[in-house]
Amino acid sequence: MANQEEHYIINPQHDVLYIDLKGTWSPDQTLEYVADYKRLANRYFTQEWACVMNLQSLDLLLSESFQIETFKALNAWSYIKGMRSVAVIISNSNRSHLLYQFEEVFKVNHPYETQVCFSPVQANQWLNDQGFTQKQRKLSRETA
Repeated sequence: MANQEEHYIINPQHDVLYIDLKGTWSPDQTLEYVADYKRLANRYFTQEWACVMNLQSLDLLLSESFQIETFKALNAWSYIKGMRSVAVIISNSNRSHLLYQFEEVFKVNHPYETQVCFSPVQANQWLNDQGFTQKQRKLSRETA
């Protein structure tokens, strides 16, 4: 069920879409990711769902303004398709750069909940508080 590419893994599980982003992204890789994300979200989610974006292995986005606007549009699409909560997991090594980028991504007027987390365990606890119960799953950073 998971879609694994060089720069990302998208894994739908119950009512949560788990995503691991890694490496350095070009605009073309961003567009490829968006297409795969939409295809899987459309296929697996018909009711309210949540998203966990694990950015612990993401280095940076190239062509930053294009990618920020693309992620904003994807979040708007996701909200329309039922996404109600997003947990973003970052690490100390990429924290300062990615926090700025994803703060910009989440500056939209959609009523979904967002939370920045520093571990998959913290993200799963927050999602539980939001009413999403996940099946036991380890994110790639935990198993690395």
